[in-house]
Amino acid sequence: MSTFALRTADAGDAGAIAALHTANWRSAYADILDPAYLAGPVEEDRRAVWHERLTAGPDDLEVVVAESEQGIIGFASLFHEREPDWGSFVDNLHSAASVRGQGVGKALLTEAARRVAARDRHKGLYLWVFERNEAAVGFYRALGGEIAERIMSDWDKAPDEVRYRMHWPRAADLANR
Repeated sequence: MSTFALRTADAGDAGAIAALHTANWRSAYADILDPAYLAGPVEEDRRAVWHERLTAGPDDLEVVVAESEQGIIGFASLFHEREPDWGSFVDNLHSAASVRGQGVGKALLTEAARRVAARDRHKGLYLWVFERNEAAVGFYRALGGEIAERIMSDWDKAPDEVRYRMHWPRAADLANR
């Protein structure tokens, strides 16, 4: 089991988060996202996204990192006001391949839920996941997530892919797992 600590990300973490995000997309989404995008542009795209989010992101954004002696081994980003009827939105949840199955993802997701519940104990939590990312779907279901919606992706990097909205009606319930 990996020993790690959770903390709020800062601007200095943008490069490490972008690198982990890129590596995970290249691995988990190799058969889902546009291969040309994954072969190159994804790196610059993720660097720009994380620099922007961690230096001038919206007020409702929180980013949590899991850090060990290896550095950043996971992260979660959370938007509190994207679709308030569904609750807060987990836009990203990633753990390094080297620590998968060691509780990093669960710790990050339950920390996100705790942060939501601290704002409003009745508020929900949701995220989107590709249907073909079966490992992630199983992970979220094992933590009590419900498939609340099934839609076709409108993202140009993953056309015609099915996405699920995974939902936890009360983030407080997930926070206590």
